[in-house]
Amino acid sequence: MTHRILLTGASGMLGSRAALALCEAGHTVIGVDVAEAKIEHDNYTHVSCDLLDPAAVEALFDAHPADRVIHLAALAHVTNETDLSWSRYFRMNVLISQHVFENAARLGIPVFFSSTVDVYGIPVGPINEATPPAPVGGYARSKYEAEQRLAKLMGDTPYFIARFAPVYTDEDRHDIRKRYYLKYPKLAFVVGKGIDYAFLGIDRVTDALCEWASREEAPRGLVNFRDDLLFNSRTQVKAEKAEGRAKVALPIPGWAGRCALLASKLCPKGLRLNVNKILNPYRIDNTAQRWFFKGRDGKPYRLPPADLRGVRVLLLEGFARQNMALMPALKKLGCHLTTYNASKLDVGYASKYPDVKLVKFWDREDAVASFAAVMEVLKEGHYDVVIPMTDFSATLLSRHIDEVRPYAWPAVNPPEAFNRAADKQETMKACEEAGVPCPHTLYDMASADDILAAGMPFPFIIKPRVGYGSIGFHVIRDEAQLREVFGRAVERFGPMVVQDYVPQTGTQYKCEVFLDADGEPKSACVFDKTRWYPVDGGSTCCSTSVHRPDIAADSIKLLQTIGWRGYGDVDLIEDPRDGVCRVMEINPRITASVKVCFAAGVDFARQVVELGMGYPVTEYQDYREGVRLRYMHTDLLWFLQSPNRFRARPSWFDFRHTTDQIFNPRDPWPWFTYTIQGFRKRKSEMEKRKR
Repeated sequence: MTHRILLTGASGMLGSRAALALCEAGHTVIGVDVAEAKIEHDNYTHVSCDLLDPAAVEALFDAHPADRVIHLAALAHVTNETDLSWSRYFRMNVLISQHVFENAARLGIPVFFSSTVDVYGIPVGPINEATPPAPVGGYARSKYEAEQRLAKLMGDTPYFIARFAPVYTDEDRHDIRKRYYLKYPKLAFVVGKGIDYAFLGIDRVTDALCEWASREEAPRGLVNFRDDLLFNSRTQVKAEKAEGRAKVALPIPGWAGRCALLASKLCPKGLRLNVNKILNPYRIDNTAQRWFFKGRDGKPYRLPPADLRGVRVLLLEGFARQNMALMPALKKLGCHLTTYNASKLDVGYASKYPDVKLVKFWDREDAVASFAAVMEVLKEGHYDVVIPMTDFSATLLSRHIDEVRPYAWPAVNPPEAFNRAADKQETMKACEEAGVPCPHTLYDMASADDILAAGMPFPFIIKPRVGYGSIGFHVIRDEAQLREVFGRAVERFGPMVVQDYVPQTGTQYKCEVFLDADGEPKSACVFDKTRWYPVDGGSTCCSTSVHRPDIAADSIKLLQTIGWRGYGDVDLIEDPRDGVCRVMEINPRITASVKVCFAAGVDFARQVVELGMGYPVTEYQDYREGVRLRYMHTDLLWFLQSPNRFRARPSWFDFRHTTDQIFNPRDPWPWFTYTIQGFRKRKSEMEKRKR
């Protein structure tokens, strides 16, 4: 299939060959360069444009409509350049790229961006598309910065990043020869038995460009490109001696090369990089490249994950056990982490992971003062993302979302969606709208007489329309109990949901879903509630990851129906009467059991921060099954109180593939402070759950 292609850098070494190859393949090419045209072809139009001028770039895109963009224009680290300062690299490689990407995004035009394997920095082992970049030097840093801007600007418009190994032509093999030639003419060297280098021939580059341009649907992703065969320095020197170029070949023992590598670790990064390029070059895995040239071979490309280093994240409510999953994950991403604590005993204060630990006012009984204290922190701290841990803080942020947004992106939904998720009655209405199974529910029941008149058979349950855990949950077995409990429950907890009682002998499940800014699912991790406490209905104390595509599909559909974005938790129960999994509620904030998803391979911390920063959200299509999470503080209480303590499956004594919600051997101190707080709070928490 042919396209109309806007090609930047069309008069360069790579661009001129690419333009000709694309024209020969039948594409219409608008070549853009400040230099004169290097080719003539019926399919080629040359345009002179200063890409540093944003107005000129906008006019270029409007005057020459295209349906694909190939961005090759760049300043390379070549020997005939005299000004290789960072400011020039930034102008030529970052600002020009930004102008091109902004206009491509504005018009929804797919982009091919020519980058470099140099973004990986100093090689430390095999390189593939998942290797974290660590660029050294102006050229690599500017190229990686351009990649990041591409990812942030393009949104859902397809973009493709090609990280090329050093490119050579038959006429120009400078990048190859400098690996085994001294600066003196005709004096080569061979280290040990020779070293293998990855390079990229110009023909393979043009093949990649034509392959990308010819697809009906623009490929998206990140691929490293190199020649299939490696260049061995001994073989190359031998060939060049035969051709009369390498008059002298100096042998260097392999041990001397290894010593030089060790010594280079004491050198500045720039010198260390150059030594490694000669003695320890990249070993580039070309699996993704083979998929690319085979027409994907049924395998997805890997979009480059956003670089989240330095993103400033504030975690609210340091006492919440959700922090024990999020803190190490955010720290691993390189985020600057601050925890908002009410006490020095909070896990968010005791942990080693936060960069900053605040102790500030926080009182669930005083929402006004608590929000004012948070806003004071946000105004002073220059945060990028603020993440609530409980219903209380999530409700505060959602209710005041417009006040919070100027200071940090809040990881909550706007009130329209948030309230439908937080209100269990509205959630049941959304289930009916979406065609997702849920228990039979009576709406707007104001009194016991209303319930009796509606004819709901006993037993049934009542629970607060807005609440968490098992607080306010009652199983009503007869009229006398209903009249005794209902009025008191409404007075204490507010309006109640009245639902058919699903026997607790069925398996309970939770599905943690993440939807991007367009409502598209990026992950859905399901785990069962193997045990819960209190034993007659409460929060999970033992969970195991399972694969249930039906539950994932229903959970995604429900959240999409209410217009949800970001992280959402759906609770379900398997009805033993018919085997159908029915939705019980949505938790509109990160659940305490989320750590099982992290252990199974789904990084919700990354997804939350990516969404908050406007980056494409990383997709997790699969996760490990059979990973178990235990909350030993309450799982022990379950063991003491449950009549099934020795019949439980999995066994209470089985600790295989298990992680604890609180205990982390790399960060043990929070377990002790959390335990101290647990003893202090247990009486009040159990009083809330009193039936």
